[in-house]
Amino acid sequence: MQKQLKKYFPFLFLFLFLFPVVEKQLHAFEHRDEAHCSATDKHFHEQEHNCSICDFTATDSATGAENRFSFVIAETNHAYNPFTDYVSSISTLLHLPSRAPPVA
Repeated sequence: MQKQLKKYFPFLFLFLFLFPVVEKQLHAFEHRDEAHCSATDKHFHEQEHNCSICDFTATDSATGAENRFSFVIAETNHAYNPFTDYVSSISTLLHLPSRAPPVA
């Protein structure tokens, strides 16, 4: 059952990501036969087409919510001394293999 679901997930994600592009092109295809003015000077025309999708404008009339939080930056001081002496001990070499790799 899980293998079958994994097989269909890529198609689901492909559909989700390509749907807005396809929908936009289908909408443009619906308006393909309409005449549009290409004049460069200022002038007025009657409304060329009436489409609820083309005329839709999203307005945000809600005011922003008041945020009641503050950011806290935690700081700690660390001293780094690059000139400390390196102390080696025998126990660090204890777990290494006893022979080197073969040389060709």
